[in-house]
Amino acid sequence: MSVFSRTLLVLGLLSLFHAAYSAHEFSAIATKLHVKPDLPMDIKLETLTAVVLACFGLVLGSEPLRPIAWNVWAGNIEKEGGAANPFRALEERSNYVDIRAKRREFAEWAKGGGGVVSSE
Repeated sequence: MSVFSRTLLVLGLLSLFHAAYSAHEFSAIATKLHVKPDLPMDIKLETLTAVVLACFGLVLGSEPLRPIAWNVWAGNIEKEGGAANPFRALEERSNYVDIRAKRREFAEWAKGGGGVVSSE
């Protein structure tokens, strides 16, 4: 994050905390007076400005976006290697198990008394 983006973020967060504190104080005073008016416009504007400043600081300080095009993204993943590939587990998985062959194998094993199966 650059100094400018950090400054905007800190300024926005401090202003947001101040707006929240002002809203709390206003509601406390209004409760003591048994009045329920809306928040003053300056507190609403301070809150909106603080949120916009904080969001702008976050956006300016974020890392560059990755490409959206699938072929560009896949090319970058292949250049980087295996650890960054999110589909590596799917590409390297073993083939499906042949259930019928396994059942036949088990039936033969069970008929033979359940001994050790030879690997022929």
